[in-house]
Amino acid sequence: MRQKSKQFLLAMGLAISAVMFFACSAVPAVAADEPFMVTSPLNSTVPFNVTLPTTTSTGKAVKTVEINFVTADCVAGAGTTVIGSAQVTVLFNSQNGFYHLAFGPPQVFVLNTEFVITQPTLMFADPGSTINFGISGGTPTCTVVFAGHLIPK
Repeated sequence: MRQKSKQFLLAMGLAISAVMFFACSAVPAVAADEPFMVTSPLNSTVPFNVTLPTTTSTGKAVKTVEINFVTADCVAGAGTTVIGSAQVTVLFNSQNGFYHLAFGPPQVFVLNTEFVITQPTLMFADPGSTINFGISGGTPTCTVVFAGHLIPK
């Protein structure tokens, strides 16, 4: 019994040491990156464009914009059951990238119907370029937030 307890304690000590080593020695690969957020105007008609930043808050030039999260709240007329998908178009290395994001189930109210996207993403874009947000069907108004990191030059 005593030998098994010693083995268990030794194994636990090694496991804790390994966790402490990795926790203490882990350096974020993007430590110099700066978070950013850009939003559309409230209840914008779609499609619309949003311009991405070109500099960090400290004035450094941005090499790449990394979009990690998109959330959209769209409102359509009463009785609307489907508006399709959101199409996000970004420019990266002078080429258009087209991303489609799915809406969750509609939330039906007396005067309107609400459609929501809340989704982690990984999109890269050129600084100063515009993101185009459109809908594949219907004509709702939307409020959209794009968030991520600015990768400096």
